[in-house]
Amino acid sequence: MKSLLFIFITLNFSLAVFAQSNDLRKSYREATKSEEKANSFYEQVKTVSSSDKAVMLAYKGAGQTLLARYEPLLQRKNKVKDGIDLIEKAVQKDPDNVEIRLIRLSIQENLPKMFKYNTQIESDKKFIQSALPEIQDQGLVNMIKGYLTDYSKS
Repeated sequence: MKSLLFIFITLNFSLAVFAQSNDLRKSYREATKSEEKANSFYEQVKTVSSSDKAVMLAYKGAGQTLLARYEPLLQRKNKVKDGIDLIEKAVQKDPDNVEIRLIRLSIQENLPKMFKYNTQIESDKKFIQSALPEIQDQGLVNMIKGYLTDYSKS
């Protein structure tokens, strides 16, 4: 009976994490559309710390860079820099994580060139495309294909 309860709890936890991941991915995609949606996305990740999963750190960094576009001009640069720093920490923590590399790619491709945060675009694209056939998480596969089809600059 205890083992059955353990399996049930583990399965429910796994399903909750899976649903949360897909909700966060959807929210990230939506965050580019308005200040309200960017704020809503950032609310989901603002409490993330460096001890959390690397992918969550990347999402927090992305959220900071997305919110920076709504900041006064003089504050924008520091907000973007802070977001970039978090994304790079996430990459250092887990360099083989495809989702982190996709987050970095999406930020690099969409930041103005003045930030000089665009040196890994081609390597991230190649990494993501080569890893795509091996990814088991269908939500992540859909996110990658959607980004590469709809948003990525060729």
